[in-house]
Amino acid sequence: MDIYSILNLNFIHFPAELLICEAAFLAKKPRREHFIPRMTGTMFITIVLSGLWMNFIDYISGESLIPYVFLYLGYAVITVLPIFISYDLSILETVFVIAGGYATQHMCYALLRILLYITRQSLEVEGVLRILTQYFLYILWAWLIYLLLVKKNQDKDGLRSEDIRIAIFALVLAVAAVGLSVFYSYPQNAPVNIYTAVLCPAYGFLCCMLVLSMEYYVLRENRMKKEQEIMEQLLQLANAQQKSSKETIDIINIKCHDLKHQLKTFAKMEDRRDRTEYMKEVQQAVSIYDAIFHTGCEALDYILREKSLIFNEYKVAFSCMADGTLINFMHPADIYSLMGNALDNAIERVLLEKEEERSISLHIKKHQDTFLIRLENRCSIVPEFQDGLPVTGKKDKRYHGFGVKSIRYIAEKYHGEMFMNVRDGKFILNVLLPENNQLS
Repeated sequence: MDIYSILNLNFIHFPAELLICEAAFLAKKPRREHFIPRMTGTMFITIVLSGLWMNFIDYISGESLIPYVFLYLGYAVITVLPIFISYDLSILETVFVIAGGYATQHMCYALLRILLYITRQSLEVEGVLRILTQYFLYILWAWLIYLLLVKKNQDKDGLRSEDIRIAIFALVLAVAAVGLSVFYSYPQNAPVNIYTAVLCPAYGFLCCMLVLSMEYYVLRENRMKKEQEIMEQLLQLANAQQKSSKETIDIINIKCHDLKHQLKTFAKMEDRRDRTEYMKEVQQAVSIYDAIFHTGCEALDYILREKSLIFNEYKVAFSCMADGTLINFMHPADIYSLMGNALDNAIERVLLEKEEERSISLHIKKHQDTFLIRLENRCSIVPEFQDGLPVTGKKDKRYHGFGVKSIRYIAEKYHGEMFMNVRDGKFILNVLLPENNQLS
C-alpha cells in the first residue's frame, strides 16, 4: 500500500481534515505544558480509535446508511481527545471548537464537490491531486475562515455556562448536513447529477454557515451582556460611593456642629478643672480626623482614612496590619474599587451585629509566592452562597451583588483568585494575587 492509499483511508483523512479546520478556532488558545508530546501522542490514539470506530460501523451497518451518519459524528467526537488533552479549554469551549471545525470542514467538502461537478472532474481523484484537494485546500479554507471570521471575533470570546444551546443547535444542524451528505454520497456507485453534486452540497454549506454564524452571534450577545453588566456595575458602584461619601460628609458636619457648640460652652467656663476635662472631650472628638494610615500604598491609605470616620461613628473596632507596598503594582482605581467594595460590604454586614461585637480586621501580607489580602468581620448571620458569592438579602436582587462581583473581576484581572466563606462567626474574604504579576 503506497502513501496515497494510506492517506486516502477514510479513518485517516476525515479526522485529519477535521483537525486542520479545528486549528482555525484554536489559534491563540492556551496550550498545556508539553504541548507537542501531548498532541503527537493523542493524534496517534485518534487514528487508532477512528479505525476501530469505522470497522464497528461497517460491521453493524448492513444495508442501512443511518450508521454512517454516526460514523462521521463519531470522528468529530474522537477529535475531542487531542484538543482537550493538548489545550487548556473547558468542555464548553471544546464543543465550540469541534462544532466550528466540523462546519468549516463540511463547507470545504461541499465547495469541492460542487467545483468538481462544474468542471466535469471525477469525484474519485487519486494520487497527488488527492493530497492537494484533501489536505492543502482544507488548510487554505481553514486559514480563510480564520482571517474572515475567527480573528475578527477573538475579543468577543466569552462563553457562559448557559451556552449549551451552542452544542444543541450545532448538533442538530450537523446531523442534518452530515445525514444529507451520507445519503447523496452513499453508495459509491450512486448516479452523480445536479441534485447530488450541487443542490445537496449547497444546502449542507448553508447549514454549516448557519452553525458558524450562530456560534459567533452567541459570543457577540455575551459580549454585549457583559458590557451591560459592567455598566450597571459601574452605576451601582458610583451610587454606593456617592452614598458613602455623603455619609462621611454628614458625619463631619455633625461633628463640626457639635464642636462649634462645645467651643461656645468652653469659652463660658470659669472653673479650670472643668475646662481641662472639657478640653479632653473636645480633643477626643477631634481625634477621629487623625486616623492617618501609612501602609505604603497611597490609594489604600485614602480609603482607610475615609472609612475610619464611619468606623468611629458606628463604634466598629477596626484593626489593620497591611503592607500596602505589596499591592502598588495594581492600578489605583482597581485598588479603590476592590478595597472600597470589600470594606463597604464588611461595614454593611457588621452593622447587623450588636455594638460591642462590631469588628473588622484587614491584613495584607506575602504568603509564599502570592500576596494575600484578607478581610474579616463579625458575622453571626450566615448568608446563602451561590457560585462562591454571598447572595444579597435585599429585595431587589437584580441591582445588588455587583460589589462582590467587582472584587472577583479585579482579582481575576490580575490573574488571582477570590474566596469568601463564613467560619467561627466571621465572614472571611481572601484575595490571592500572584507575586510576578503582569496584566495580559
